[in-house]
Amino acid sequence: MPQPPRSTYETTVVIEQRMRAVADALRLGPATAPPPDIGPRLRQVTPTEVALRFDGTPYRKRIPSGRPWTLLLGRGTPVALVLGLDPLSRSATPAAIDAYLDRATLRRRLLFGHTQSE
Repeated sequence: MPQPPRSTYETTVVIEQRMRAVADALRLGPATAPPPDIGPRLRQVTPTEVALRFDGTPYRKRIPSGRPWTLLLGRGTPVALVLGLDPLSRSATPAAIDAYLDRATLRRRLLFGHTQSE
């Protein structure tokens, strides 16, 4: 999920454009259709961190994750990747995240894909 604007040059419109570019690089689809299989994109780098691979770049996004989740990933369990188009604070509580997902679902502001470990 994108972070709230950090400067006057970083508007919610700019953030959404960036998130749509990320969604394109991941080949994510809208919630109005079945989530596409975007191929293997995740690699465990530590017991509590995975790296997400994007198309068209050698760079990966490191993502903190819980140990139970990385164990499932290590077993080849499929993963649903969800990308929100609206800003959400990194310090958001679980309740705030649930509310964000509810709002974004109703407004069709989430993009999805299925992936697994490489």
